[in-house]
Amino acid sequence: MAKNDEDILRKRLVSSIRNQLSNDKELLVEDTHGAFEHGVDIVFLTRDNFGEILCYGIQLKGKKINCTAKNHGVKEIIGQLAIASGHYHKFQTNVRYEFSGFYVITDKEITKPARDYISSAFSVGKPIYYLYGAKLEKFILDNEVVDLTQEE
Repeated sequence: MAKNDEDILRKRLVSSIRNQLSNDKELLVEDTHGAFEHGVDIVFLTRDNFGEILCYGIQLKGKKINCTAKNHGVKEIIGQLAIASGHYHKFQTNVRYEFSGFYVITDKEITKPARDYISSAFSVGKPIYYLYGAKLEKFILDNEVVDLTQEE
C-alpha cells in the first residue's frame, strides 16, 4: 500500500469512528498522524459499560504486519505504542486523557506471531487490541459516511 493509500485508509477510519460516536457529543475522534503524533495516528474517546469515558490510541499501518528475521516492523509498532503509553492526549477541550489501551490496525493481515510479539511487550501495560483485514473493512463499510455528491 502506498503512503497515499494509507492516508486514505486513515481518513476513512476516522470518518467511520466519528460516525459511530456521533450520538454522544462528549465522544471525540482526532487524526493525530504526523510529526507530533506521540506514537498514535488516531485518538478517540468511547464509553465503557458503566458510562465512563475511555481514551484509545490507534497505530495504523497500510501493510501486512508480520514477524521477520529482525522484526523491524513490529519493533517499530512496539516503540510507537511505548511512546504513546507515556503520554496523555488533550483534545481541543483542554481535558487531558490517559490512554486506556491501544489498537493496532491494518487493512491487510496481522500474523499471530506478530500479535504475540507485540502483546508480549505490553503484558503488564495497557491492553492492545487488533483489527485487520475483513473485520476492519466491515467496520468501515458499516460506519463510513459516503459523500454521494462526489463524482466517480
